[in-house]
Amino acid sequence: MSESEPVPAPVGQAEFEAARDAVLAVLAFYAEQIDIEERRPQPDAALIAGLVRERTAHGKLLRELQTADAEGVTRITQFARSVLARRNEDERPS
Repeated sequence: MSESEPVPAPVGQAEFEAARDAVLAVLAFYAEQIDIEERRPQPDAALIAGLVRERTAHGKLLRELQTADAEGVTRITQFARSVLARRNEDERPS
């Protein structure tokens, strides 16, 4: 890092854990959806493949979190929480 580059803000343990927990909740959601679809009498292979792709993408976020600065942790947390919020909205009865 050159002297002209800003120093990344340090990440607090609580912020890191909140981001990790949010991403893990998203991964658990996708794993649950995959399991539900696989147990159906006629599982939808395309749906399962899409869910696996989404789970893999969120798994990459978990790895990215390991080296993220404070801004990255905030971005990952907000993204994971937005996924969870959309899931909760989809599950609400009409």
